[in-house]
Amino acid sequence: MVSGLRTTYLDVLCLPRALHAFLPTVVGKLSFAMVSLALLLLVQEGPGGFALSGAVVGGFGLGNVVVAPLRARLVDQYGARRVLPWLAVGYAAGLIGIVFALVGAAPGVVAILLGVLSGLCTPPLGAVMRGVWALLSPAEEHRARAYSLDAVVEELVFIAGPLLVSLIVLLPHGPTIAVLASAAAGLLGTVGMVLAPVPKPGQVERRTSVWSGWVGPLRHARLWPVLSVLAAVGLVLGAIELLSTAHGHAMGNSSLAGILLAFFAVGSAAGGLFYGSRTWAAAPLPRMVCLGLAACLALFCAAWGSGLAVLIVLFTVVGLFVAPSMITGYLAADEIAPIEERTEASALINTAVNAGAALAFAMGGALLDSVTITVSTALMAATAAAFIAVAVLFAVLTQAGRARASPSR
Repeated sequence: MVSGLRTTYLDVLCLPRALHAFLPTVVGKLSFAMVSLALLLLVQEGPGGFALSGAVVGGFGLGNVVVAPLRARLVDQYGARRVLPWLAVGYAAGLIGIVFALVGAAPGVVAILLGVLSGLCTPPLGAVMRGVWALLSPAEEHRARAYSLDAVVEELVFIAGPLLVSLIVLLPHGPTIAVLASAAAGLLGTVGMVLAPVPKPGQVERRTSVWSGWVGPLRHARLWPVLSVLAAVGLVLGAIELLSTAHGHAMGNSSLAGILLAFFAVGSAAGGLFYGSRTWAAAPLPRMVCLGLAACLALFCAAWGSGLAVLIVLFTVVGLFVAPSMITGYLAADEIAPIEERTEASALINTAVNAGAALAFAMGGALLDSVTITVSTALMAATAAAFIAVAVLFAVLTQAGRARASPSR
C-alpha cells in the first residue's frame, strides 16, 4: 500500500537558502552528466577504439570509486570549504590532461592514468548536498522528499548533459570542446556550492573519534546487501551509456548516443517522480531487489533492440527503475548509519553505483570489440542480476544468523 506525503517538492525548495546550495550543485552535476559520453567520443575518434575508450572511462570510474568514502570523510572532518576546491582543481586538471595527451598522441596508458586522476578528485557534490538537505530538513518527510527531488533533478541533468554533448560534437573538434566544458562546469559548480551560505557537512557534525575506524559505515552488515544491489544498478547504468555509443556507431551517427541517453534519463526521472511521491510499506531492501531485477530484465530485453524508435522505447523502460533504486538506497543508508556517518554512507551508495558502472565500461568495452552488441548486452544484464542474487543471499544468511543468536541472549 502507498499513501501520499503532505510535504511537497515546493516545500523542500522553500527551505531557508536551500537553493543557494542546490543550484550550483546542479551545475556541477551537469559536468558529471557530460563527462563519460564526452570522453568516450573523444577517445573513440583516435585509434584506440572501444577498448581504450572503455578503459579511460572505466579508469575514471575506478578512481572515483576507490576514494569516494575517503573524500566524504575528509568533508566530515575538515568541512566542505577546505576540501571541495582542491578536489575540483584535480578533477578539471585530469580532464584537460586527457585532451592534451590525445592531441599529442601520447601512449594510451597516459590517458588512462589521467582518467584515474580525474576520477580520484571528483568532487562529492551529491553526498554533500544530501548532507545539506539532512541539516536543513525539519522533519523526516522533508528529508525523504528532498532526496527524491535531488534524484529526479539529477536525472533531468542527465537528460541535458548527453543532449548538450550531442550538440557540441557537431562542432569542429566537438568531443574536445565537450570534455573541456565538463571540466569548466565541475569547477563552477563546486565553487558555487562552497560559497553557498548554508551549513554543510563538517560544519555542524564533527566526529568525536578518529573517523570511527577505517571501516566506517561498512561495519554495519545490513549495508552490504544494499551496496550489492546498487552495484548491479550501476552496472546497468554503465552498460546503457556504453551501448548508446555502440548503437550510434552501428547506425552511422555518433550523436544518436546523446538522444538515447536522454530518453533513458527521461524514464528515470519519470520513475523517480512517481516513486518519490509515494510512501511505501515494504522495507527498503526488498524494494531495491525488485527494482534492480526489473532493470536487469529490461536491459536483457534491450539486447535484441534495433532501430532508433525501438531503442528509444527500450532505453526509456530501463531508466524507469534507476532513480527509484537510488532514492531507496539513500534512505536505507540513512536508516542504517548513525547521523555522524551519513555523508560517508551516502558516498558509499554512489561508490557502489560507480563501481558497477566502471565494471560495465571495462567489461563492455572489451566485449564490444570481440562479440556482437546483443551478446554484450545480455552478458552485462546477467552479471548485474548475479550481483542482486549475492545481495539476497547475504541478507538471508545475515537474518538467519541473527535468528540463531537471538535465543541465546
